[in-house]
Amino acid sequence: MQKVLGYTSIFAVVFFCVATLVFAHGSSFSHEETKDGYLIDIGYDEFIAADESVRFDFTIYPENIDAVEIDGELFTDVWVTITQDKKAYFAGGVNKPIFGATGFTYAFPKEGEYILSARFQKDGETVVATEFPLTVIPPLEKKKELPPFVLPLIAALAGACVGFAGGLFIPKK
Repeated sequence: MQKVLGYTSIFAVVFFCVATLVFAHGSSFSHEETKDGYLIDIGYDEFIAADESVRFDFTIYPENIDAVEIDGELFTDVWVTITQDKKAYFAGGVNKPIFGATGFTYAFPKEGEYILSARFQKDGETVVATEFPLTVIPPLEKKKELPPFVLPLIAALAGACVGFAGGLFIPKK
């Protein structure tokens, strides 16, 4: 019984420590457009606030996927620009990874209306391009957050307490 309690305590500590470090992000909104035979899909957060990170994910599909036989990649990289009032805030290439989403994270410096332009390329040749407006809201009020080490520390202390209590209450042979 003591081994079971010991293993359970270790599992609980490891589980809670790892669970506090793992997170996932999925795009909650997207710009979808059909153009030049492709469906362009650019995912991002629905509400974009100044000074907050937002993830952009880029992909394209053939417009009629049933009628097209896909031979290799549709694109190898995306050239992205973010402008406001003809001033460029971001301009750069985003390479398509071997696996996972093609994208990047960006924090807008101030609120206002921006234009995001994306040019999907394959080996330097333009496949399809799009641009669309983005509205960035004022910075959000910051909540007071705990330092990142606090939750794993609490989990470790809880596991130690459970292990210590188990050692006191389980009869020894």
